[in-house]
Order: sequence, then structure tokens, then C-alpha cells
Amino acid sequence: MKRAFNPMGLLGLPALAALLYLPTGETSFLGFLGFLVFFRYFRVIPDELFLLTLRRAATLSFLLECILIGPALLFFYLRAPGVNPMPQALGLSFAAALIFFCLYHTYLEWRELRGMA
Repeated sequence: MKRAFNPMGLLGLPALAALLYLPTGETSFLGFLGFLVFFRYFRVIPDELFLLTLRRAATLSFLLECILIGPALLFFYLRAPGVNPMPQALGLSFAAALIFFCLYHTYLEWRELRGMA
């Protein structure tokens, strides 16, 4: 029987950027090691409940990113009017959405494990 491929494991690939720490010595690359947690999803067989919790977490994190981008653009523009606010606003909203996705998906998996789903 062929195992089903779980594409959520591919979210661990940005962790490879942490290897840039070795030649450069720049410690900010070590933050990419946080993506290593997604490699465990290669072992998870995606059933219907898993896909549903994944969809719920992804939808809410996308909405959070859409809600945050406007106020973040305004904040960074008012903070420094002569500077392009887009990189900071996109970075902040993406980071917040990714953190929310991880926490909410973990919460939904915990509820499924406890039988409260």
C-alpha cells in the first residue's frame, strides 16, 4: 500500500536557510531552524480530520494576515514617511500569520488527540 504524501512537510524546507549561518556566521539565519518542526508531518497520514484542521488554521491565519497588513502599512508609513513601509509591514503580517497558524494548528491537533474535535 502506497503512503499518502503530506505536503505540509515541505514547510520544513526553509530550515535549510539556517545552513547559511556556517559560512557567514550571521546568527539571524538560525531563526530558520524553527521550520524544522514541519518535517514531522512527512510521517503523518493526511486523513479528513487532519485536512479539515489544516484548512481551518490556514484560513484564519490568512484572514489575520489580511487584517494586519493595512494597519501595519499605516503604522510604518507614519513612523518614517520617507521610507517604503511595505517590507516591514509584509514581514510583520507574515510572521504573525505564521506564528498564529502554528499555534492554532497545534491547538486543533491537541483537541483531536484529546477527543474533543
